[in-house]
Amino acid sequence: MTPPFFTTYPRACAVILASSKGSRLFPITTTERPKHLLPVAGVPSILRLLRRQGPLSAFPQVVITIAADDTQTISTLVGEKDGVQEAAGGNKVDKPPLEHAEPLATLQSDNHASSWKFVSNQVQGQVIHVIKLSEDCFGPIDALRQVEATKTVDARTRIVVLPGDLVFLKESNGNGSTNVLDPLIRPSSNGACISMLVDVLEQDEHGNALKESAKARIGGLSRDEEDIEYIALSFPSKSWVENSYTTNERLPQIILKKSKSEIEADEDMTGSTAKLQIPKARLRQGEVVIRTEWSDVHVYSFAPWVRQLIVSRTKNLSSIQEDLLPLLIARQHRGKRATFGKAGLEVLAEWTKENIDEENRGDFSSLSYPSHSPTNTQNDALPTGQDDEPYVVQALILPSKSALRANSIAAYLFACKEAVSTSDTSLPKGSRWNGKFQTLTLPGATLGTKITMKSTTVGANCQLGDKCRLNNVVIMDNAIIGEGCSLQNTIIGHGAKVGNNCSLSDCQVGPGMEIPSSTKEKGEMFMVGDVMEEEIML
Repeated sequence: MTPPFFTTYPRACAVILASSKGSRLFPITTTERPKHLLPVAGVPSILRLLRRQGPLSAFPQVVITIAADDTQTISTLVGEKDGVQEAAGGNKVDKPPLEHAEPLATLQSDNHASSWKFVSNQVQGQVIHVIKLSEDCFGPIDALRQVEATKTVDARTRIVVLPGDLVFLKESNGNGSTNVLDPLIRPSSNGACISMLVDVLEQDEHGNALKESAKARIGGLSRDEEDIEYIALSFPSKSWVENSYTTNERLPQIILKKSKSEIEADEDMTGSTAKLQIPKARLRQGEVVIRTEWSDVHVYSFAPWVRQLIVSRTKNLSSIQEDLLPLLIARQHRGKRATFGKAGLEVLAEWTKENIDEENRGDFSSLSYPSHSPTNTQNDALPTGQDDEPYVVQALILPSKSALRANSIAAYLFACKEAVSTSDTSLPKGSRWNGKFQTLTLPGATLGTKITMKSTTVGANCQLGDKCRLNNVVIMDNAIIGEGCSLQNTIIGHGAKVGNNCSLSDCQVGPGMEIPSSTKEKGEMFMVGDVMEEEIML
């Protein structure tokens, strides 16, 4: 077969990692409802990413990786209604996807229940691939290797990796760009990796930076110690630092990225202050800024040759944050060969030979995309890491409250509150939205009289008794709340029941759980199988 004059392949492909159950969201997450299916303002997180006019609408190709035991993501995409399932203890819990979910994609083909191909109903011409990972998949790097093994993504395409629990609260980055991810799709020629950072700095009335412990008291989001990092960025100029949210071809370079606990570890038990060491070889631009107020939301844009690096360098490379990023940051400006290492280059040479042979045979596995899609149509040579070109690791900085990961109880509550605070077209049809008090009531919910709600989402088909007081609460579908209940900073799982006159603060009630009347608790988790104090006394 004679190869065509040119091939068409997407400029960038979005890869959504949605195989984690979400242990930090326990007991709200279950095997039947992993964290990427938890509703934010009534819509599962993964559907918010794929919606019309959403950030991923710029991608002609999207790949979603799911766990080996995931039985719900596919049905959520096609909008199936699965009725109810029986939880431990005999309680009936609504089975995801949600009853008000609409079909997002149409199934086009499947491969023996291990991969599926969909056509998006939201974005014209967008193709969505769902790949089920093996049971022995360990971490995001291994997931990316399994994606590469399927040859779903063209070898010349850049990939943008996103977590399935990512929530975008703003569609633009405040600089007039039509899409917040544009700089990740069209980077500079030597940009090996771009990491998306969100500015989480909050100040008091005097302009002083708030500590993490103080943010929650004023309705903000406080980060856990494990999520805080020292990040050093090298900016082209001082004016760039002062106006860092503007579109600029020269993004700042990341020259240091280490966890706060690692930097401030007092190994010698001397109480000495933290010290940062930055090699002089990385100081190549005018201004260096070191902060802990930039939050890494685990969104990365990788050049095609970095995909080869992930496949070929298997030793000591299992985590993006702990292994791959530190490697790229340390070896930038030194060239690609130094990054691959001797063993990696040998694997790469064999990989490149196989792909060139396929190209010469005319074996083109890339998809054909519509003319409006961001694609490349030139007859490019296969990308390779065998050259010794220098590269850089860059950062895209977004303003505060642009995006966050709903991967913890506090972050999930904050994401729901912020998503409800602004009405948009993503809200489920038939919902009742109150902008003044930032509340959202989904279709089928029944509310009693004299109810006070603020910053609260009430799920579909829920029942709320009279004289309830709710502040910063998420109640999921089919839950029942008794009369006279007071709930604050609390999540009520699907199908849960809360008795009359209960007072719950900073609590999480798992799916199908029943809370006895007059229960008063603070900072507790309740799940099916727990023995309540009232039951013990009986």
